[in-house]
Amino acid sequence: MTAVPIPATTRPRWFPAGIAVAGTAGIAVAVAVRWTTGTDAFPADPVGVLALAAGALAAALVRERLAGAGAATAAAHAGMLAGALLLYLFSGLCAVVAWPGGGLAGTVAVAVWNVAWVPPLVLVQLCVSAAIRTGPGRPWTHPALTALTGLAVLAALLLSEPAAPFAGLPAVAPEAWRTTLAPAGDAATLLGIGALLIVPVSLWRAALTSRAAARARVGIAAAGATTAPLTVAFCLLLAIARDPGQVEPELGSVAFLVALSGATAVGAWCALPAARGPAGPRRVAAVVRATVLSAALLAVLGVGTLLAAPGPGLGAAAVALAVALTTLVVTGAAWSGSSALIRSLLTRPAPGPAAVPPPEQRPGEQAPGIPADRGAPPGPRDAAPAPGSGPVVPGLTRRETEVLGLLAEGASNAGIAAQLVVSERTVDAHLRSVFVKLGLEQDRGVNRRVQAARVWFDTR
Repeated sequence: MTAVPIPATTRPRWFPAGIAVAGTAGIAVAVAVRWTTGTDAFPADPVGVLALAAGALAAALVRERLAGAGAATAAAHAGMLAGALLLYLFSGLCAVVAWPGGGLAGTVAVAVWNVAWVPPLVLVQLCVSAAIRTGPGRPWTHPALTALTGLAVLAALLLSEPAAPFAGLPAVAPEAWRTTLAPAGDAATLLGIGALLIVPVSLWRAALTSRAAARARVGIAAAGATTAPLTVAFCLLLAIARDPGQVEPELGSVAFLVALSGATAVGAWCALPAARGPAGPRRVAAVVRATVLSAALLAVLGVGTLLAAPGPGLGAAAVALAVALTTLVVTGAAWSGSSALIRSLLTRPAPGPAAVPPPEQRPGEQAPGIPADRGAPPGPRDAAPAPGSGPVVPGLTRRETEVLGLLAEGASNAGIAAQLVVSERTVDAHLRSVFVKLGLEQDRGVNRRVQAARVWFDTR
């Protein structure tokens, strides 16, 4: 089931170097734009430009390592992520140059820049989700995510009109934009935000219903996908911080560029342990802790921003005390919660009954006798396993062997379906066939998943 790594001598080495050159060029262009135009527009701010270039380089390095691990689809998404971050950088620089001249070119340049931050968030989710897949197909979550976010981007391009966004009112300021057909534009925005929750929710469900190594692997992928909605939450927080929080718009906008770059880089790096199989305890702990504490930081910043706004009328001392107490409570809860989640993800029972879910966690299991190919038409992957391709269980097809191996790792039906890119109904059909071929009859006193896992471990 594990892809054969590509020899180091055949791995593509030019891509990270190309991204580094492009990022350096972007930095040089940003310096030239600020020097020649005399503008301090935030898309050309050195901090934001450096962050985007660094994020693109990190994604390029991830792409090389994923390609070396044989995760071709995830590597392709990581490469597109690197390109998308650079395109966002250059689209901002083009908008800065084109907008003062006005006309169609300036409007189009700013409109493209206004939506160019969405593709990186989509691509980082596709990357980490593809990293855990062993099947040739695409899960339904991928086209759903692409279609819904594409619709939101198209609506933003057609309905949003910039009102001098670089004249002291960067995009983070709501008053910098005017939306025609406001209800339709708002609905499209909400649709795009909701679409970014599809992949994380699906992966967290697969992770939390699995156990042992399978839970840790899918859980890391879920944490990586969660960086995208956290970035959107940070963007919304910046809008609140602008009004009523009185945070400088340019400062908030540069902070968003840094957050976008950092989130996509962290999310892409999560694809590496997800693609390579069981992750080490330190890596699992670092990924989960960073994700949970990032969410806690957003909560603290949101509360602090609202308390510091002119509306509540609190004094400086009262605001400082309230923020300190909020930080203590939220951070403590986040640390405890992340510790519990880490312990859950790192639970590694010994092979046998503890390695698979108990009977009450076996959704949809039915008595043997139902045709095993119902809902799962045979295909090339259902041929008998090739000699030397890994553990072989006599009498099982290649796909049935894959299903049995993932079950033995602790994956639930949802976890197996997520990794093989099939439906849970298909997984259930394969499991019924496995149980029948292994002679495991349904009995109240016997857990067939446990017995099947034991057969798997006996073949290794």
